Amino acid sequence: MEADVFTMLKICYVSSIAVHSKRWIEAFSQKGYETFLITDKKAWMPFSPRRTPICSLPELNKQNFPKRLIPNTFTMVRVLRRISPDVINLQALHYYAPAIFLSNHPYILTSWGLEVLELPQSDLIDKNLARIAAVLARRIIVDAQCLKEIWVSLGIPKNKIDVIPFGVDTNTFHPASNRDNLREQLDIKNADTLIISTRPFYASHYNIECLIKAFPLVLKSHKSVKLVLKGVGPLEAYFKRLVEKLKIAGNVHFVGLVPHHEVARYLASADIYVSTSFIDSTSVSLLEAMACGLAPVVTDIPGNREWIQDGVNGFLFPPRDSRALAEKIIQLIENPKLRELFGQRNFQIVKERAEWQKCVSRMEAIYKSLL
Repeated sequence: MEADVFTMLKICYVSSIAVHSKRWIEAFSQKGYETFLITDKKAWMPFSPRRTPICSLPELNKQNFPKRLIPNTFTMVRVLRRISPDVINLQALHYYAPAIFLSNHPYILTSWGLEVLELPQSDLIDKNLARIAAVLARRIIVDAQCLKEIWVSLGIPKNKIDVIPFGVDTNTFHPASNRDNLREQLDIKNADTLIISTRPFYASHYNIECLIKAFPLVLKSHKSVKLVLKGVGPLEAYFKRLVEKLKIAGNVHFVGLVPHHEVARYLASADIYVSTSFIDSTSVSLLEAMACGLAPVVTDIPGNREWIQDGVNGFLFPPRDSRALAEKIIQLIENPKLRELFGQRNFQIVKERAEWQKCVSRMEAIYKSLL
């Protein structure tokens, strides 16, 4: 428990409802902070944080944005003045920076993905909204160096930006999680090579289709290979039809939405982790797989290169290239000792650079610096 002077500090999060916001809120709520959430959109996952009041604003979208933004802004100003938080953490929703500024409270801006990665190709409105949010913020937290570089290219000083990944709890995610029970449950033999993807099915940039199309090429060379796809989303029915069309259904397991505490068991049961996303910052899914001692095959993009050195602790492949992906997977299937070496290195990397409690402590220090 923290010292009494910090126990009841108020932190208000302004964020969509997503796994990242959930983790930060729960971490600081458990440390004794009084937490609040203001949101205008829900992500794909259910969310009901304990002891955290939620103020839900009418949802903003492209169709109603010009009409809805001003009423939401004034509502947020009133709510923030009523809560009177010590710190506000604006997560990704750049367009609410003026509301926070008008409430006369300091805030931190947290960036974690597409809202920054897509800025170089965005229109002037989005770029200016992002720049305003960054300029008004006391500090900016990003989860990857590649995001920091984008902010700097937009004129934000380097010394205003800290890189803190969404870390992994290695008490939960580690190589020793029970392997055999889950394999037996899925009717996967110990001698089979198990490939796993834990990315969701609700956005095209995750590009699960690339992995599904690579899998028949893998099976041509190695029949005793299984694929587990952990995820849900609007593309699920399409992926299942594609698996049937490619005649690989007997080797593919769709396991749906797995509770987060169970994900470690699925990862530790696998041999190879694959991510086919063609745009990403620091992928928590990748870090979780690394913590569980897996050998990863991931896209050759800046966010992944911050964690994976090709041939040193995993393999990189060109985004959208199913044939290249299949070749990398086959290399790992045929080299179990290399898989083991990659896995050992990856667990140590996560312990050193992405331990969750260390990340929480770094964020806490930044919160306290605003007081």
